[in-house]
Amino acid sequence: MSHLISVQLDALAVLLEELTALGRQLAEEAELSASTGRSLGEALSGAVGLAAGDVGADWAAVVTALTARTLALAATLDVALAAYRSADAGLAREIGAGRAGPAAVAR
Repeated sequence: MSHLISVQLDALAVLLEELTALGRQLAEEAELSASTGRSLGEALSGAVGLAAGDVGADWAAVVTALTARTLALAATLDVALAAYRSADAGLAREIGAGRAGPAAVAR
């Protein structure tokens, strides 16, 4: 059984922009987290400093993974949006050509 999928291309484009911006923000956050973790590790002595540095590094790794997945989703959405727009344009051309051509004759 096939199902109808309805896509609002402009809304999809807005979502794509938001995901891309979020990916950039997350990348900046990952860099800041790594830097802060290193700074805490150096500023605090002993086990506390080591733990703070490890937590900063681990958090940066989590944010980096989230960044990669967010940007991968944005890239996938970009390809899907381009395909939908292409299909929509092709359908519009077919509809336009059908109206401009000769009338259909039943056989």
